[in-house]
Amino acid sequence: MLGHASNPIAAGLLATMIAACLYCARELWRDGTERAWVVVALMNLAMIALHLPAPAHHHGAVSAAAPSPSPLMAVATLVALVEVAAAAAALYVRSRGRIAALRAAAHQPPKRSMQYSFLEGTPDQR
Repeated sequence: MLGHASNPIAAGLLATMIAACLYCARELWRDGTERAWVVVALMNLAMIALHLPAPAHHHGAVSAAAPSPSPLMAVATLVALVEVAAAAAALYVRSRGRIAALRAAAHQPPKRSMQYSFLEGTPDQR
């Protein structure tokens, strides 16, 4: 993959993205935190957003038909969409019960802190 980069800057950016991908994969494998799932979804959406307009992007060139993306790009985009769907499903499943818990907590009276409870009594009770 790094050999297909057009210049050293693009190769460096690609190597950085590969390292970030491996870091997130490790975090998902070990912990599976919500933060890791959100990062996976956002990174894949960013990749799709950056790569979809790329095949048709030409500076000042007027063409009758935009070139079609390569089959490899189509497969990579499909894999990225599947990863976004998997991350969204994982986040949905992990957060299902939290809305009910938040609603229940919102209807409960706040707990009083013991730290300042001595201030509420009369001067005789202090």
